[in-house]
Amino acid sequence: MGSYLATSFSIDQPGVQLPFITNRWAVGFFFLAHIIFGSFTMGALVLGPTYEWIGLRREDPRFERYARALGNVNLKIFSLGATLGGFAVIVIVALYGKFFVSLITLFFWPAVVAFSVWFFTLGGILLYNLRWDQFRLHKGLHILVGYATAATEHIFLFIIVALDSYLLTPGQGQGTAAFFNPSYWPELGHRFVGNLSWASFFIAAVAAVYAAASRLPANRIYFHWAARTSLVVGFVTLVLQIALGAVFVESIKHSSPGAFQYSLQGPFAWLWLLQAAFIAILLIGSNLYFWQSRPTAPAPTLTAIVILASLVTVMPAAVFPKGLFWVRYLALGIAVLLSLLHWLISRPRARAATPDLRRSSQVTLAVTGASALLLFLLMGVIRTTARSDYTIYGVMKETDSYGIFQAPSKGYYP
Repeated sequence: MGSYLATSFSIDQPGVQLPFITNRWAVGFFFLAHIIFGSFTMGALVLGPTYEWIGLRREDPRFERYARALGNVNLKIFSLGATLGGFAVIVIVALYGKFFVSLITLFFWPAVVAFSVWFFTLGGILLYNLRWDQFRLHKGLHILVGYATAATEHIFLFIIVALDSYLLTPGQGQGTAAFFNPSYWPELGHRFVGNLSWASFFIAAVAAVYAAASRLPANRIYFHWAARTSLVVGFVTLVLQIALGAVFVESIKHSSPGAFQYSLQGPFAWLWLLQAAFIAILLIGSNLYFWQSRPTAPAPTLTAIVILASLVTVMPAAVFPKGLFWVRYLALGIAVLLSLLHWLISRPRARAATPDLRRSSQVTLAVTGASALLLFLLMGVIRTTARSDYTIYGVMKETDSYGIFQAPSKGYYP
């Protein structure tokens, strides 16, 4: 029986080809589903102890209530995100056997560490949430447990970004050259901040829904406060994400210029316009909410200018005269800077009473929350489509990635 199985693996069997949705999109679907839960958990694990620490410093119980709610969410969804991640790996092994073995051979020990740290992350999540009340006299230690748990989860991000960035900008050689490839650090910063940004925008949308559904005035006021706090965090980190995204794109442009040109001018170039549209929605939505939650004299003018500048950023390249494409980036910069100014002007005074959440504000928060999630997922799709018909850009074609991995000749392995 053993010899029969060994013989079967020596046969060059055809790869599995899924009809209609294709292999790439099947794998992409499961990874995107995993990323929704996994990236939210990463962002929430950092946000939770941070809010708890702020609440301790300010002696404001709202922050601890917020942190505890985030902890409960992490407790409920972490296993689902890990399960989807495991399922995504199973699918890619079945559909892209040659690609997976080649990649995991190169990154074997990092992958072992990445999946092993989940044991520590799960233990930290359980300790942080299920022993919350027992730490009431040792809040500093409890916050430290929260940050330690976030650190273990971000070890996974630290490693998985190496695999992801390698697919688009593979470094020369093996070991650290492959791990710290040209786009590694820009992508790591971009994704770390992106987790904080989209998670905060999404939390703001959920808080708006809770405010609308709550019948208790005190709860409505609290959820309005939580919504505004989350939107502000999402907005500020969005600004950082945009800046880091520009650095990330530049690293791809210099390291894999062919992929960069294909992404901008190939059949999926329209995804960049869609990305600009989502960024515009987030900037406009943030300004509308600043105006709605605390009207000021400059608010209408600032919001109007941000809307006009955002519209410029979503115009197709053909609209701009030759040599004036830089106007799009200028418009984006103006929209971001004026949005920051609007936020500073609209900041409520310390300990000011939080007004009830109006229906117009609820709609604004719901739209921005949904757009933030779609933007985050779209960025992953853009990275994938930039590789064209490569699974590892310039190294392995997709057609060479299917089927059972054929081991090298005898004597290759020790």
